[in-house]
Amino acid sequence: MTLPRGFLDELRARVSIVDVVARKVKLTRRGREHIGLCPFHSEKTPSFTVSADKGFYHCFGCGAHGDAVSFEMRANGLSFMEAVERLAASAGMAVPESTPEEAARSRRAATVLEALEAAARFYEQRLRLPEGTKALSYARGRGLAEDTIARFRLGYAPPGNALRAALMRDGWDQGTLAEGG
Repeated sequence: MTLPRGFLDELRARVSIVDVVARKVKLTRRGREHIGLCPFHSEKTPSFTVSADKGFYHCFGCGAHGDAVSFEMRANGLSFMEAVERLAASAGMAVPESTPEEAARSRRAATVLEALEAAARFYEQRLRLPEGTKALSYARGRGLAEDTIARFRLGYAPPGNALRAALMRDGWDQGTLAEGG
């Protein structure tokens, strides 16, 4: 289910992160922040901070970090929607129902993202083929390490309509490709 824009922002504004965390952690105010023992790992001295001003929690011991929704999910083993529903109920908000139009838009966006992922894979593969040799040599000559090339998913775009032809061959329709740019 997709939520309307702005709903999560309003939920985060209405729900106090300090109150949400305080249900599970004994917090002590220290300046503008609250501290306590991290609920996600064992510790003897507090390394868990909650900032009401910034709307997030952070543990300097285990690196746990997030907002009220992610805390609710992690601390109570809930899914994203379960956490949103629980927090919305505590704030007196109704979770908006998903309309068929929103569901269709969400499915369409996911399809376009899949097509873009297929295009990225195509470019990455071309970089490693003989046609991409010059481009790969250029990247290496500029000092890019293999892990950097892989992490940033660099690729080679051959001339012409090779990408379009390959994606159409793989079953992608022209409308999806045009929508993805």
